[in-house]
Amino acid sequence: MTAVTLSVVGAGHRGAEAYGDYCLRYPDRARVVAVAEPDPVRRAEFAEDHQIPAERQFATWSDLLAHDRLSDGLVVATPDLIRAGPVVTGARKGYALLVEKPFAPTEEQLDAMSAAITETGAFVGVAHVLRYTNFYRTVKRLIDEGTIGRLIHIDQTEDIGYWHFAHSYVRGNWRRADESSPMLLAKSCHDLDLLTWLIDEPAESVSSSGTLTHFTPQHAPEGAPERCTDGCPAADTCPFYAPRLYLDRLSGHHTWPVTAVTRDTSDAGRLAALQDGPYGRCVYRSDNNQVDHQVVTISFATGVLATLRIGAFTASNTRTIRILGSHGEISGRLDTGELEVRRFLPARGDTVHEWSRWDRDVQGRSGLPDDETWTISAGPTSDPDLADRPGRRESDGHAGGDDGLMHEFVEQVQQWRSGQTAALPTELRDAERSHRIAFAAERSRHAGQTVELTA
Repeated sequence: MTAVTLSVVGAGHRGAEAYGDYCLRYPDRARVVAVAEPDPVRRAEFAEDHQIPAERQFATWSDLLAHDRLSDGLVVATPDLIRAGPVVTGARKGYALLVEKPFAPTEEQLDAMSAAITETGAFVGVAHVLRYTNFYRTVKRLIDEGTIGRLIHIDQTEDIGYWHFAHSYVRGNWRRADESSPMLLAKSCHDLDLLTWLIDEPAESVSSSGTLTHFTPQHAPEGAPERCTDGCPAADTCPFYAPRLYLDRLSGHHTWPVTAVTRDTSDAGRLAALQDGPYGRCVYRSDNNQVDHQVVTISFATGVLATLRIGAFTASNTRTIRILGSHGEISGRLDTGELEVRRFLPARGDTVHEWSRWDRDVQGRSGLPDDETWTISAGPTSDPDLADRPGRRESDGHAGGDDGLMHEFVEQVQQWRSGQTAALPTELRDAERSHRIAFAAERSRHAGQTVELTA
């Protein structure tokens, strides 16, 4: 079957380094034939990588979509506030759409976009990539198979990481909710999507609390200047000192997050960007207003509870999950891919042994020592299709979820193109469900009370 053709709107980190990179690694499956990107340097680099002719390079999404349909699919990877135009217009033009998350930054835009797309009957997928990881698909299978009995509670955490939060939500493009979207939606609509997918029943109410606690002027070290490069007296002790991260700790790194700071990743280019651009600002003297830690509690129709904790103050940049069932529990960590299952019964066929402690397992953890326990390695898998392609690798972006999403999207577009029924696991209705929980959680956080969800 011939490769799916794609037009990409937004050649930034996600457009270029996730979706565009996939097409370079799998040219027999998908290829990019048009691009819209306002930054002329990014546009030229992307066009060169994908050999896009000049007449299919555009500065704006409206210029690209002014033409008749140029490809099978349209990938929309614009900033959060520039979603509605290309998505609705692309749907009306007859493209199969893949839309970066969040699908819409406000509930009003979500309502309007959903109504417009429903009228077109367009094929739309939303990039909730974590559903496509081996890790969370294994979790879903264990729940659905009844491995731990009836589902009672899920506790999901997103450890953003101190450096990542400072990069994106204090200094970067998502530092202000009014100029992008609330941090919960921008960063953790993935997690809300996972919870609704794993539990698979309607959410009834949401409560949330969280504040901007640390990254404020009153916590600035004494004598700290506006910019890290202006002689900060706390340079040696501040975890967020920008030159240490971008010039020293990431000195040999030439992709994101460095490319968000500057396209010139030489030492001189990085330093110049820190001296003049947003990523060199003191984290205590920026114009940020995003919360730096937040907790969300969701009640579901059958009594299942879910909690989500997100925050800046972690060394790790990963997700963890703990699932409590009537007959056992599952715990896991996304970055290692390791899952542990503990059932509340002795392993079948086991005899009762004499243990040094009746209430400790062999690792010294509390609990009956003969509870059936096993571990599962559920990290990203390698792709044999890339074995004979020097310099190409399967992406580990989002623990393999980026590639998993693109594999599925391309396959479904091929079916859609041939007139067959096609659908993605993360369609518009799924995005609506998780986004409405996020909007309700923000209302709860501001009002200080539980918000009931309508059916």
